[in-house]
Amino acid sequence: MITLSKAPSRGEIEIVPVRTVAQARLAVLRAQPHQRLLFTFPDEVDNFAHLARLKALRRLADEAGVQIGLVTRDKDVRYFAKKARIPVYASEAAARKRWRWPKAEPPLPPPHKLRHPYLPAPPAAAVALRAPAIITRPDGTILWGEAKTRRERPWLQGLGYTLFIGLMTLLILGVTWYLLPQATIILVPARQRILKSVSITAHTGIEAPDYLNMLTPARVVQARVEGYDTTPTTGLDEAPVGKATGVVTFFNKTGREIIVPEGTIVRTTFGENVRFRTTEEVVVPAGVGQQAQGQIEAVEPGLIGNVPALTINEIEGPLNLSLRVSNPFNTEGGTVERVATVTQADKDRLKNQLLAQLQKQAYAKLGENLRPGEYIPPETVQTFVLAETYDRFSGEHADTLGLQLQLLARGLAVDMAGAQQLAERALQETVPQDQYLLPETLQTGEPQFTLFGEDFVNFNLTASAEVIHPIQASQVRALLAGAAVEDAPQLLMNTFDLARPPQIILEPSWMKTLPRLPSRIIVRVYK
Repeated sequence: MITLSKAPSRGEIEIVPVRTVAQARLAVLRAQPHQRLLFTFPDEVDNFAHLARLKALRRLADEAGVQIGLVTRDKDVRYFAKKARIPVYASEAAARKRWRWPKAEPPLPPPHKLRHPYLPAPPAAAVALRAPAIITRPDGTILWGEAKTRRERPWLQGLGYTLFIGLMTLLILGVTWYLLPQATIILVPARQRILKSVSITAHTGIEAPDYLNMLTPARVVQARVEGYDTTPTTGLDEAPVGKATGVVTFFNKTGREIIVPEGTIVRTTFGENVRFRTTEEVVVPAGVGQQAQGQIEAVEPGLIGNVPALTINEIEGPLNLSLRVSNPFNTEGGTVERVATVTQADKDRLKNQLLAQLQKQAYAKLGENLRPGEYIPPETVQTFVLAETYDRFSGEHADTLGLQLQLLARGLAVDMAGAQQLAERALQETVPQDQYLLPETLQTGEPQFTLFGEDFVNFNLTASAEVIHPIQASQVRALLAGAAVEDAPQLLMNTFDLARPPQIILEPSWMKTLPRLPSRIIVRVYK
């Protein structure tokens, strides 16, 4: 049983699955006038491959005012359907894309050509004779007879043909003269660049550009970087280098022999005590007042070890009870030299140097987190020191100073693509109605940042584009139809704003005037 849904609007296609021609006829009877029915059926159904049935279905659809079509790939069904004037489609999509109207019924032959197949054709002589004529005389007598045949005049007929051919030739020549010329007009409108500068605020917490308030989205991005760098130290200090040496004399205060071991410490007893050690073992003979000399060396390097004679007079340790010591000569050889020293200025300079390097790395690393169309103004990037470690102390003797630094960088990523949309829209709204903006010439300049905050940044953005005055082809055709070729360029220059003189191509080239038919003038406008 076929059930049609509610009748669709005119021009809409209703898909009707059927299995028999009878079901298709029933669907046609239930359809509304002007409704389009597209019948679909399984491939194994073959009762549709019948010319009489399909013709009956076609007549029923014509009487009901319903448009019908079939969806099938069966060659027999397609053949008989075309014979019955029913459109056939390969798929439903093909039917929806282009609905075809049925071919018209072939007309019947004229009545005078209808002849019964069993009656012989009339003789040629009978066709040539004219019908019998009725002649009435004044006395009322009626005579029946045949009219006389008209005498043929071949020369008159030939003259008529000649005149007809001559007139047709003149007519064709006139129409050709009128329609033959064709002109191609090439125009290049003049361009003018316009500018529009807008003030935009990029703010966090905004999802999309806001044209009314001139707002564009922004978001906070962060990155952590660390690095190590060194710098030469610039401080100078005198550092002790050479150790002072000399000779001391030991005096025995006992009656026994005393051995002074190597490394025994002797020192001065005035001012800053300067200590010396013996560099050899010394044997002091027995007896009070016996003496022996030994070599000494200052414990600490530098000038401090250079002491005057007779200033070393004490022995450290138990030997001080048995012996007395003295230096008969000055100790000499203690020297100093100027060496590099770490200063606070070195630390500050190294920190600033490494900080600048890490800030560049941080800016590049922040850029790795950008989305398409975003831009981080360098002025919004802030760095925070997380760790700072020097390998030398201030005042320490060293040729170089090293620093390990760890930073946290923070910046605002501005949606510049959204800002460009705002600027371009503002520019488009300033274009006069009689001008046309060329979208391919739209450009935006570099943003000029004016104010920065923790969660916003203000900047100015300039958009520019080229505009032209549109040229309608109909205006050009109406202006140039029938105009002289030599006057056409100046006429176009005076009427339209052109970038360069127009180019006119006329076919045939020997014509002096442009075609009088506007349709024979081809206008090409290059932007």
